[in-house]
Amino acid sequence: MKQTRSLKAFFPHFPPLAQSSAPSPLLAWADRQRQRAALARLEDRMLDDIGVTRTEASAECQRHD
Repeated sequence: MKQTRSLKAFFPHFPPLAQSSAPSPLLAWADRQRQRAALARLEDRMLDDIGVTRTEASAECQRHD
């Protein structure tokens, strides 16, 4: 059995470099959903630090683009 000298054979770059120039709409949507979930978990004092009210944060978290 031939040994592999590089871990790149087992762990290729993701997304593939050929596709990295054009962002995927699905990955962009998933990233927005992740950010909205993180926003929903913030405490009121943290929201105040970034200048967002609980009402604004809740409205953003309800969006479904």
